[in-house]
Amino acid sequence: MAHKTWNVRVHTAKGPVNLGQVGEDNEELARCAALSKFGIPEDEDTDPNRRGIRFDDEFDVSPA
Repeated sequence: MAHKTWNVRVHTAKGPVNLGQVGEDNEELARCAALSKFGIPEDEDTDPNRRGIRFDDEFDVSPA
């Protein structure tokens, strides 16, 4: 399979926020890569202004 670039977007109460990109072969792997790259562990979630994917956040990936 061809390696693709995926845009990562998290959905917040204020609207969607683009976090950046990851590279993977398919959407499932891209979601895993997004969590690895942009995920905020619950025990480190002390700054409400920090951009990333929190435990209960909805997020999506789409081909770039």
